Amino acid sequence: MQERVAVRVTPRNPVTVAIEAEDQPLAYGVVANISASGACLWTSGAFAVGEGLVVRLSFPDEPQPLQAAGRVVWEDAQRNAKGAMRLGLAWSHTVGPAHLHLQGLIAAAA
Repeated sequence: MQERVAVRVTPRNPVTVAIEAEDQPLAYGVVANISASGACLWTSGAFAVGEGLVVRLSFPDEPQPLQAAGRVVWEDAQRNAKGAMRLGLAWSHTVGPAHLHLQGLIAAAA
């Protein structure tokens, strides 16, 4: 089993996400859990492992969505009763001011 790089947090309040991928319509979803290294998302969109995504995360009480880039590292193509599937996203950038801001938002969401 692969060891986790960072502690996952399940947000107390919903964190919504708008998901952009090249040549695909905008998709929406919600964060199942999130960490400094990536996130698990529920979405009605369809994405492939290895696909690069740009997400805009909307945290409660945060005035503007936070934009982050990532790559799909796993997917569970089995959809739930509402038509949503889970996917794992690894952040493309894990250093710098934007990532520090993301880490602060994750800590506040716990």
